Amino acid sequence: WLKPIGVKRVAPQHLSCQRMRRAWVYPPRAGDIGALNLIEESIEEPAVGELRIQVEAVGLNFADIFTGLGLYSPVSSGEVGNEPGGFVPGLEFAGVVESIGTKAGPPCATRGHGGQLVELSDEVWAMAASAAGDFKVGDRVMGAMRFGSYATELNVPAHQVRHIPAGWSFEEGAAFLVQVITSFYALRGLGAVRKGQTVLVHSAAGGCGLHALALCLKLGVKVVGTVGSASKVPLLLERFPEITAEQIVVRAHNFEDQLRGALKAVGSPGFNVVLDAVLGDFFQPGFNCLLPGGRYIVYGAASMTPQRDRLGIMGWLKLGYQWLRRPMVDPLELPAINKSVMGFNLIYFFNEAAELMPMFDEVLAMGLPKPCVGHVFPFEQAVEATRAFRSGQTTGKVVLQVSRGNGDK
Repeated sequence: WLKPIGVKRVAPQHLSCQRMRRAWVYPPRAGDIGALNLIEESIEEPAVGELRIQVEAVGLNFADIFTGLGLYSPVSSGEVGNEPGGFVPGLEFAGVVESIGTKAGPPCATRGHGGQLVELSDEVWAMAASAAGDFKVGDRVMGAMRFGSYATELNVPAHQVRHIPAGWSFEEGAAFLVQVITSFYALRGLGAVRKGQTVLVHSAAGGCGLHALALCLKLGVKVVGTVGSASKVPLLLERFPEITAEQIVVRAHNFEDQLRGALKAVGSPGFNVVLDAVLGDFFQPGFNCLLPGGRYIVYGAASMTPQRDRLGIMGWLKLGYQWLRRPMVDPLELPAINKSVMGFNLIYFFNEAAELMPMFDEVLAMGLPKPCVGHVFPFEQAVEATRAFRSGQTTGKVVLQVSRGNGDK
């Protein structure tokens, strides 16, 4: 029942509902961004605790790139990605509640189409069932999921969904939850940042970076941001009038000197927290500028992003060379210098709903500015959007916009 677009649909016989959707699917284990294939397929009825969402916008995240290359840890480890017929990538979406689940029992955790490829505990499903009462058909919502958002319709546990704030577009809704929670958890959950402290934010013009800057300003934290290109500086100065040009560093070979200059501009001797999704040669200078008691938070490695759809022999050799040259920290030295290096991946938090989901409500209550949507692609151009995102030349959030067709109803 997995048929490329343009081929006659054949619904599975074991499904009582023949609801159809379009979805982007990677073959088992992925490994080639160009192999992402748009298909038309049936979708199961939502279970109790799930919402059926008619998707209007899909947000891209850096994890999507590494998923396509087969390098994302859940895929490379074989934890997911072996589902029959492949699997649907994607972590976040925005759309309209189409129905509220009534099908008894939790859905199959390994279904590659319609769900999010994670086995939730009974306690989490109880939270989902309770949260479903907060929604009604027709609500404008945004949500996060472990996998599965690259589709025109999807089923998602209700506790992973929130109402879109008034005045926000679907594209802005799809640009919020995953990246703002990533930044918030890094700053507060791990960084324990406090008013008056100083934070370094790498990739400040990206989705997570922009949210991190907004959070720092809201929390009364001094901030220095870095970008890879001078062309991204005007966006930051326009979006955050409180930030001066001296607080924005265009990364160069003298990076540590640049950081020291920015610290002088904000009147700080060093950083209390560093948020790093770049790594590579920029790790050590930032670590050197970390104050005693400081925390260096790693949540990505953009400097190691291959710029091809698939690695091939030369790609693996280059990646191996970068891996051999990766930053190294001796744990025996950490007590003496009183610094911490910490890392996390938001995708592993879906069974920690009691900790993760209240953060959704906390950040929504903070009154943060609308997300910055930098680039909007038609849903049919998911591959092109991923390539553009991978290039490192985008700013803000990259979003897929769904246009309704006969196959989506």
